[in-house]
Amino acid sequence: MKTISQIIAGAQALLAVSYDLTGCFEEHLSAEYKTFLHMLRVIEEQIPTLIRPYAGTGRIPYQYTPFIRSFLAKGYFGIEKTSQLIQRLYGEPNLRLLCGFTDVPGKATFSRALAFLSEQGILEQTLEGIVSMAHKDLVVYHVSRDSTAIPAREKVVKKPEKKRPKQAKKRGRPTKNSPKVPKEPTVIEKQTKQDAQTSLEGIDKECAWGCKKNSEGNVSFWKGYKLHLDVSDTGFPLTAIVTGANVHDSQLAIPMEQVTEKKVPFCYSLMDSAYDSKTIDKYIRSRGRIPIIDPNKRKDNDRPPLDPAKQERYNIRTTVERANSHLKDSLIPRAIYVKGYKKVSFVLMTAIICLAALKYLQLFI
Repeated sequence: MKTISQIIAGAQALLAVSYDLTGCFEEHLSAEYKTFLHMLRVIEEQIPTLIRPYAGTGRIPYQYTPFIRSFLAKGYFGIEKTSQLIQRLYGEPNLRLLCGFTDVPGKATFSRALAFLSEQGILEQTLEGIVSMAHKDLVVYHVSRDSTAIPAREKVVKKPEKKRPKQAKKRGRPTKNSPKVPKEPTVIEKQTKQDAQTSLEGIDKECAWGCKKNSEGNVSFWKGYKLHLDVSDTGFPLTAIVTGANVHDSQLAIPMEQVTEKKVPFCYSLMDSAYDSKTIDKYIRSRGRIPIIDPNKRKDNDRPPLDPAKQERYNIRTTVERANSHLKDSLIPRAIYVKGYKKVSFVLMTAIICLAALKYLQLFI
């Protein structure tokens, strides 16, 4: 049986060339390198142009496109450290030519390029472009939503606890006609009246401690971040958001619903029991879609399970679990050495972009 790389590497149609690709490179181009070349063709159609002008004095600066290609190669080929990437660029002429370097920059130059690119948010725009290109005039029937743990190698910043001033209360039982003190709305209830950008600004994005219960009921703890993902029926990544590990999954349900509905039309939202909330259910129905959420029995053990029709649709939610497995097994480095939310988010988005390009090639070649 052929692998994905072997299948995609055999497709020459997307490149619109009539000659053998291997003649352009110093050495034989393997199936993995051909696949990466196809991926770059898809990705670079959607990447915003970044031009570095020459000031007229000093060394001519490197352009940002070769760095973006290098960071994509770092994820696709499973390279963990920047120093290892530089060694690969020095030792492999084909990779150096694919990335667009004639002279390989040093580690400090790569670090400065990463710091700049992580501030621009260009990969988020790129993902939106690829999603629009792949789903033009198409309806996504089921959007599956889930999160996965992303361990980080940095310290957790302890935030000072906010102590609310206690209001002075009269002793004893309140009078019969005394007005009831209204409850403060929860985070999810506030999100129903906000746009996605406002909701995401209020969510913690710094490195933190988190815990998550798997399908077998075991709880695991980690220090770092969470990657929240929306995927289609085919496992195509539609929306990806990075938060701190301490953010509960349910706090991302409404913002991700708002972001995804701007990209593609869809009918069903599939989520596990962590998203079980009447507020989330009511909001999704108000948008003309049907939520299918696994019932959480934390308060009522006698809650009935999903009916057979909904259970059949809920089983499609394994697409997001397979997408997370693909990302963590093949595209996200085993250890993330950069620190800070924006840099970590950039590294994770390179993996998301690679997955989106692979899915595009699988569906349309």
